Amino acid sequence: MMEHPYKEYENTPIWSIVGQAITELVENNDIELQTPIEYVIGYICKKAELVNINIEEQQCSKNDNK
Repeated sequence: MMEHPYKEYENTPIWSIVGQAITELVENNDIELQTPIEYVIGYICKKAELVNINIEEQQCSKNDNK
């Protein structure tokens, strides 16, 4: 694997799931990657993590207001 800024996400379940999905899309000729796959997978993992953090914060806020 090449060097990239998303090392923290490697060897995580989401990395595997996203990687498999992107690989399938490429193999089926549904998409063409212009960027190394590690950057694409890492970017999606990072965004998913941010969304998850935001959802958890919203849930905590709702629980605090009860």
